[in-house]
Amino acid sequence: MKSVNPMIKNIGEYINCINDFENLSSSQLIDYFAYYLAKFKNQSTFKPKDIEQCFSELSIPAYSNIPSYLTNKTKKVKGIQRYLRNKDTSFSLSRITTEEINKNIIIDLPKIAINNSLRDLALKLTNKSEKAFLEEAVKTFEVEAYKASIIMVWLLTIDHLYEYILSNKLTDFVLALKKVLPKKNIHTKDDFADLKESQFIEICRSAGIISNDVRKILDVKLGVRNSFAHPSNIILPKSKALEFIEDLVENVILKY
Repeated sequence: MKSVNPMIKNIGEYINCINDFENLSSSQLIDYFAYYLAKFKNQSTFKPKDIEQCFSELSIPAYSNIPSYLTNKTKKVKGIQRYLRNKDTSFSLSRITTEEINKNIIIDLPKIAINNSLRDLALKLTNKSEKAFLEEAVKTFEVEAYKASIIMVWLLTIDHLYEYILSNKLTDFVLALKKVLPKKNIHTKDDFADLKESQFIEICRSAGIISNDVRKILDVKLGVRNSFAHPSNIILPKSKALEFIEDLVENVILKY
């Protein structure tokens, strides 16, 4: 059996190690949550409320009657007992259940390390709504929806720049804007909608709001975003999606 892995920090990371997690029934999840408690939380015994907490932390509807499920599984069926009942009314996984689940758990240390690094980026954000949005993008990345994850992070980056300009650099931006579009003005975030993103980036550079190096980063990332913003046969590698997210968060969102 596997020993506790210090890189599995919470149940969200644990479910990423479960093969075919999305297709497990709520009753099957009870077994996997019991395994999580035993192997990654050092709870060799647990009570139904501990299993219920696992469902709650993942925002998954809980099995209708967890106590009944656990009690029924302590009975031997064809000589097999899936759970053990302890004197203090707690439960323990049987060896056979543990071994079955063990075969379906894949501890991918590099994958876990990458996911942790992205979550750590989200923790650096001080704006609560931006932090929540980035956390959602990270979850999207973790389920390998890489195209969706980079689109979300691009939207977050541009929105962050809109907010930064409105709060700190509006006069500079409008002066540069007037040189390109004399009749255009900016009062609210919605006013940015008429500008093409490439145009917006260039005005930010000409206004001295962003450096030329940051302008280059945004131009490259805009090109990547455009390539994957519509259905196509182009494959977005995990490494490229990771670089896209880290680059924008580190060099734009956290910088301004």
